[in-house]
Amino acid sequence: MFLNAAALLVQVTSVSQAPAEPPEARPPWLSLLPQVPGRLYGLGVADLRGPEADARIRAAERARLEVVTRLRATVKGETAVLTQTHETRSGGLSQGTGERTTREELQVGARAEDLPGLAVERFHVDPASRVVYALAYLDIAQAREALGASLEVARNGRLRIGSEASRKARFRLRGLRGELGRLEGLSGLLASAGLLGDFPAQLQAERKLLEERLIKLEAAELPPIDLASSSLALRTNTDLPGGIQDYLEARIKTQGPAYRSAGADFTLDLVFSGGSKGPEFIYSEMTFAVGVLYHLEVRLRILDASGVDLTRATVISLTQAGSPEGLVEQFRRQFDRRLPRLLDELMSELK
Repeated sequence: MFLNAAALLVQVTSVSQAPAEPPEARPPWLSLLPQVPGRLYGLGVADLRGPEADARIRAAERARLEVVTRLRATVKGETAVLTQTHETRSGGLSQGTGERTTREELQVGARAEDLPGLAVERFHVDPASRVVYALAYLDIAQAREALGASLEVARNGRLRIGSEASRKARFRLRGLRGELGRLEGLSGLLASAGLLGDFPAQLQAERKLLEERLIKLEAAELPPIDLASSSLALRTNTDLPGGIQDYLEARIKTQGPAYRSAGADFTLDLVFSGGSKGPEFIYSEMTFAVGVLYHLEVRLRILDASGVDLTRATVISLTQAGSPEGLVEQFRRQFDRRLPRLLDELMSELK
C-alpha cells in the first residue's frame, strides 16, 4: 500500500513538473510582410477584448483597409491609436515592450471590402498581449479580371437595351450608370498605383456611350408604364403550401399585371426566414419563457427582369405562441395590404 502511495506521489510530481506546451510561434509576417509577385499585403491588429471572433473581424477589416491605404487610396480621415504591448516568455528569460499603431477609422472613396481579389489569408492570436493579427492581400490579376468581367456585363446590358425607348429602358440605363460609377470608384484604388493598364480608358468609353443614350431617353416623351400590359412572376426561397401559392398568384392578377411563371417583366421576390433547418413558410422556436413560438417572417420586393431592385424591401413578421393556427390568415391580410404599396412604389420609380 505504501509502495502504491509512493508511486502515485512520483506520478503526480512528474505531471506537475512537466513543461508547459510552448506558445504558438510568432509568424514572420508580423515583422515583415510577405513579398509575393502579383500580390499586395497589409497587416491588421485588434485588441482581444470580448469574443475572439469579434476581434478577428476587426483585425480583418483593418488588414483590408491597410491594403487599400497602400494603394494610395484617398483617405478622408484617420485616427491613430498608440498602444503598448508586452511580451513575456516562459520562465522569465526575456521580456520586451513595444509599440504598435492601429488605424481605428479609415474612410476611402470606395468600400474596401468591395474590391475584388481582396482577401484575408491568415490570423495569429497572441494571448499574452491580448492581440489578434490578420494578414490580408490583394491579388492584382484577380482584381483586374473581375473588374473587366463587371464592365463586360454592363456593356452587354446596354447593348440588350439597344434603341428601346421606354421607362423601363431608362430605368435600366440609370442602374447601369450607377454600376459604372461603382466600378470607377473601385478601379481608382488600383489605377492610382498604375495597376490597371487600359481598363480606365475602356471604362470611360463605355460610360460615354451610356450617357449619350441616357440623355436622349431623359429628354424623350416616354409612354407611362401600364400594369395591365405588364407581367409579374413570383419567386420564393422555399416551397409554399399549395393553397398559399394559388392565393398569391390570384392576388397578383387582381392588382393588374398578368401572372407568369417565367419570362415576366417584373418579379415579386419573397424571401422567407427560418430556423436551423433553413427557410420555411412557418418555423418554430423553443423558448424557456413561453414554450413553443411559431414565426412567419418574409421580405418582399419587386425586381426587374435582370434582377435589379425596383422597390425597397418590406417585411411581414408574425409570431404566435403555442400553435401556428391563425398565422396563415394574418399573412394573407398583411400581403393584401403590402402588395398594392409595392406596385405603387414600382410605378413611382419608373416615372
